[in-house]
Amino acid sequence: MKAIDKEIKASLRSMIEKRMKAMKEGKLVRNEDLLGILLESNQKEIEENNNNYGNSKKVVGMSIPEVIEECKLFYFAGQETTSVLLLWTMVLLSRHQNWQQRAREEVLQVFGSAKPNFDGLNHLKIVSTFCILSLDSLKTTPFF
Repeated sequence: MKAIDKEIKASLRSMIEKRMKAMKEGKLVRNEDLLGILLESNQKEIEENNNNYGNSKKVVGMSIPEVIEECKLFYFAGQETTSVLLLWTMVLLSRHQNWQQRAREEVLQVFGSAKPNFDGLNHLKIVSTFCILSLDSLKTTPFF
């Protein structure tokens, strides 16, 4: 378990350092992902507080280990949320065979025997609608 944690931290540290280097060199104009937004916000916090406090010993912003922990938190929480939604969607599809059949037909119509791709997902209206309905019902379903 420690080896996995060490590997995850090393991988995240590498990504963060590359991103920070690109930000300092001005190569990144827009931060469109969570890591970029987090690093940009952190950098602004550090710059603003350094200007306000001068040579103060007050610690501002997040350290690299703190950024790594935030990344791990978002990644694993997102993975958990996604797995719960997918499981609930499968339960609902098994209970509503008519929707399951319609979704299957739509997927076969859009992709045929080809491997599904990102562009094709935008054409899955029935599947998208069912996922939204699943998510909506998940919010109101009591778990015992």
